[in-house]
This record gives sequence, structure tokens and C-alpha cells, in this order.
Amino acid sequence: MLLTSRRGFVKGAAASCIVGADIKARGFESRSASGLPNPIFAYEFGDISAMQQASFAREYGFEGTVFDHALQIPERLRALDEAHLQLFFLWLTVDISNGQTKYEPDMEAAIEALKGRGTVVWVAIQGDSAGGGAGAEERTLQAVDRISDLASRSNLRVALYPHYGFYLARFRDVVRVAGRVGRSNVGATFNLCHELRSGFDPEFHQLLDSAIPRLYGVTVNGADRQGRDWSTLIQPLGRGDYDVTGLVRTITKAGYRGPFGIQCYGLKGDPGVYLKQSMAAWRAVSMRAAQVNS
Repeated sequence: MLLTSRRGFVKGAAASCIVGADIKARGFESRSASGLPNPIFAYEFGDISAMQQASFAREYGFEGTVFDHALQIPERLRALDEAHLQLFFLWLTVDISNGQTKYEPDMEAAIEALKGRGTVVWVAIQGDSAGGGAGAEERTLQAVDRISDLASRSNLRVALYPHYGFYLARFRDVVRVAGRVGRSNVGATFNLCHELRSGFDPEFHQLLDSAIPRLYGVTVNGADRQGRDWSTLIQPLGRGDYDVTGLVRTITKAGYRGPFGIQCYGLKGDPGVYLKQSMAAWRAVSMRAAQVNS
């Protein structure tokens, strides 16, 4: 993962419910009946095949997963279909550094192949997070416009992905650009580990309230509040001293009804071990958050 005409927004929290509705329409119901209704997925758990990834996700109770980059799309989709799982997001990058805009090869074909699946196109904008160089913001807006058009043809939505060290590094950045683009199918993602690494925004609650109608994804994991590297900022859920339950409670109380993802990038050892632990921790988090929000 660490690779390198403006229209009005859909009003109200209904926009953040679309992913869940799409998933339920395809038969992917939440398996956490006593907890939150939000779907749950896992991703970035090792350099393994699509079939293995689908097998792990299904075995440990996740409703789907994520794939990175516009690669092997037919094989990946076949693996998920055979496991009766959802592809929640396809993670793509656009590089706007050095005065240029570089899209992933086969991006258009990959987005077309996802038509009708309810998958959200995750877009991470690479470039210097300190400014991205002259014209970086305009190149970003143009790139997101283009991907929005491609996604619209496949009846899909786009979620901007904040990534530490990229041009769009923080939640504040993706909310800003989604607002500036002003496309009805473009929204934002909140990623706990990247927000912590970039410096958790003191105005998070205000940003969240404004972003809820277009918040299409949230990712969490175990983390240390004072962590400074990925080994401390990405841990199996249930480890670390960061209050994930409090965060989930805040986000869902604000009206978020979309999916939560368990970030597993860089975790060592058997995926079966940390996926099992993370799912057990998620069920506890989900139940506690649901009790408080009810």
C-alpha cells in the first residue's frame, strides 16, 4: 500500500448508507447482530493470492475485503464470488508530482469491470504532502473529476483515501478536495493509522460532522496513541492503548452507516492469528459502541 461541471452533493446521511444497501442487495448481511449494523472487512494481510485472501476473510467472519491496484481483476472477482464475499474497495493511485498526472495502467478497464458490484473506487493521490508542487491542487481536482466520470459509467462511487506522506495525507485533505470537486459520487475516507501518523486533527469532530453525508469508508486497527512508526500505529485490533471503541462510537453516533475496515498492513506472522484476534476485538468494540448509541 505504501507505493508510490461541478455538481452538488447528495444531502443527509443517506449517502453514507449506500454501501451498506448495495451489500445487502447482494446478500452480504452484517454478521454482528448484537452490535453495530455496519459491514466489516479486512485488508492488507500479506502477499497472498486472491483465493487465499478470500478464504481468510470468509473463515474469520469478515464480509469482504479490498484489493490494491488495477491488477488481475477477473481472477480476484471470481475468488470473492466463489467465497460469497464483497469487494468493498479497489485501491488505486494517481501520482501528481513533478508537474504531471500519472494514472495506473488499466485503471479504466478495472473500473468498468466493477460495474454493478457496489464497490467503491478508493483513490490515493501521491505527491509531496508539503505542497505537491505548482498546480498540484488543480491536477488533483482534474484527476478526481476524470475518475468520477469513469465510476459514474459503472454506477460506482469514489472515495478519496488519505495516506501519510501523500499529497492527500489527512482526513482534512480528502474532505477539502471532495468538497471542491463537488461531484455527487465523490466522497472521503477516514483512516486511523494515517491520521495518527500525520497528526490527529484537533478539529476532527467538526470535520466529521461536515463529512458524514460523503463519508464512504472508515478504517481502524490497534494503535498506540503516541506511536511514531507503522509497527506501533498498525497493530491487530485489540492491542495498543488507542481508544478505538470511543472513535467508532463517535463516528457512528454522528450518523455513519457505511463499512468499517480492519487495516492489517505490515502485520507479522500468520494472518489467521491476527485476523481471528481482530474480529473478536471488533465484535467487542461493535457491541459496546452499539449499546452506547442505542
